[in-house]
Amino acid sequence: MLDFIRVLEQETEYVIVSVYVAILFGRSRGTEDIDILIPPRGKDAFLKLYHTLVTRGYEFLNAEDADGLFDMLAGGMGIRIAEKDHFIPNIELKFLKDEIDRHVLRNRTLVNIPGASLYISPIDIQIAYKLSLGSDKDIEDAVYLWECFRPLLFDRGI
Repeated sequence: MLDFIRVLEQETEYVIVSVYVAILFGRSRGTEDIDILIPPRGKDAFLKLYHTLVTRGYEFLNAEDADGLFDMLAGGMGIRIAEKDHFIPNIELKFLKDEIDRHVLRNRTLVNIPGASLYISPIDIQIAYKLSLGSDKDIEDAVYLWECFRPLLFDRGI
């Protein structure tokens, strides 16, 4: 994932969302994918990103060619990317689709970990998002983040 982020940030802004945010802070939870949002890009910019990723050893798990992958993203769907010959974990890459996604990107939080930095969704928005999904696992993710960040959230008046 960190290598993928290093490649991605050379091409565009991004923000990691969903379950990986809780996992990053120690939640013991399995997942097959890491959800990442990027700003909508034109076809030429996407094709450049596509070729960069393929050159760096990534493959696209969707059956479509580069044009079809762009059409999927432009149509609001996610595409799956993984290291060559590996399917798990994989990246689910999506274009920002609405004002909430744009807000998450504008207000993303920088997290420094040993040897790397990455951007995640603001914790308060992540908690609300996970609660809105409503599954038991999503609610558990939200509670976990709330417990981890309650002092910080209260200091901010949330």
